[in-house]
Amino acid sequence: MPASFLTRRKQSLWSKAGPTPRLIFGAFLIATVGLFGLTRNDIFGLSFAWPHAALWGAVGWGRVGLSIRPMIILIVFGIVQDVIFHAPFGSFEVINLMTYAASTAIASEFDVTNEPLIAIVSTVMLFIAAFLLLWLMASTLEDHPVRALPLVAAMLTTGLLYALLNKVFDLGRKPGETVGQAT
Repeated sequence: MPASFLTRRKQSLWSKAGPTPRLIFGAFLIATVGLFGLTRNDIFGLSFAWPHAALWGAVGWGRVGLSIRPMIILIVFGIVQDVIFHAPFGSFEVINLMTYAASTAIASEFDVTNEPLIAIVSTVMLFIAAFLLLWLMASTLEDHPVRALPLVAAMLTTGLLYALLNKVFDLGRKPGETVGQAT
């Protein structure tokens, strides 16, 4: 076999896809997980925490820089979350957009695509910050500290599932490409 055949790898359909199909597929996955979250989430009498899937998009999409399309999608998901959780309008939009902005800031300062340790630490910090902001907003609106255990369980579920699905929310920024060029 020729050497060029061995060195050339067959590209997958996902690697050939541009940012728009990746963004649409990620939004579809978030919406699907959100719709299943409206059903009962207990199995054999054991209740389990459902992830805040919109944060997957906020963390993953923020790595390519600020772009209007992911922000609009995160705002739409925030409105839906406000309705579902009976939160004041704007609550989840703020959480989603603040997480998106923080993810973008981290990606612009550090190489999160080539440095796995930075990618892991920044992702963990982003999820902790998002859920801390959620707890602070809920506690402020309720005029007393809300229970943190359900939020910690949701944070763990969100983070663990993101660890498995993080490639879905990669919009395809190549190493060396400046932030904001992919979308």
